[in-house]
Amino acid sequence: MFDQYRLLVPILIYVAYLHALKMDAVTQKAMTKKSNLKSGTKVSRGSKQWPPAKTVNSKRKQLSELNSTKLMSKVKPIIPPNFVDNLFKQTRFTKKEIVGLCKLFKKLVAIYGAESTSSVAAMSSVALITIPTQGFDRLMFREFLQNEFGITTEEILTDRIFCFFDQRNDGVIHEDEWITGLSVLLKGTQDERIKYTFTIYDLNNDGFITKEEIFSLLRNCLVKHPQDEDPDEGVRELVDIVLRKMDCDNDTKLSFEDFSTSVIKQSLLLEAFGQCLPSREISENFLNSINSVQ
Repeated sequence: MFDQYRLLVPILIYVAYLHALKMDAVTQKAMTKKSNLKSGTKVSRGSKQWPPAKTVNSKRKQLSELNSTKLMSKVKPIIPPNFVDNLFKQTRFTKKEIVGLCKLFKKLVAIYGAESTSSVAAMSSVALITIPTQGFDRLMFREFLQNEFGITTEEILTDRIFCFFDQRNDGVIHEDEWITGLSVLLKGTQDERIKYTFTIYDLNNDGFITKEEIFSLLRNCLVKHPQDEDPDEGVRELVDIVLRKMDCDNDTKLSFEDFSTSVIKQSLLLEAFGQCLPSREISENFLNSINSVQ
């Protein structure tokens, strides 16, 4: 029995040696094929040479962008009829103007959204990928007021104007809010404009424009001299003059009745505490441009 096992040992070693040679040949062939693919050498007939993954991905991206561009060029923004009808009832715009404003809204949000994202990305080490497209945020809206309406007022007032438009109070001015707000700025009656400006100047929404609020609004409108002992003294004097002029019931604060009565008597007092309305010329030009929006 022992002699039989002793004869099997060389045979098993020989078989293992043959297997090893066969595996080496297969491995060498595979390595040669892989090397040829990398170097660009022609592969033997019957084998298939696949293009590099980078080339495939690049072509896929190009096709995807081309298809996306074609699709976007064919698709036009859909404006629901009930959306236009509701805004027609709520605002002073015609239906044609509302349709034009809807188209303009999407274009302006894309423009100011891209500018806002670029500005923030430039100040940050993290690249921003998405652009807000659902409406105007505070920074975008401030740029819109300045560029489209020439309202270059203090930040405290632009924030108040933003809050007037942002009826949902969610930090974004949506399409319907934008159109409703513009109705007051561009086509509002005298009463609507008086209510609007009073709301802007009533900083804490308590129904009164207080002496402190007037001081905050007028503080940056006067030129201050460094040599003055009290740079704010002139502002306080101006506040006292305004109150004597507009405070009809002498309670040291302006109610809506005080403000409205004063503005009706003297229309220049409508924006007494800072610009928050576009000029008549700018308003007319903006309205004329609405109908030409594609």
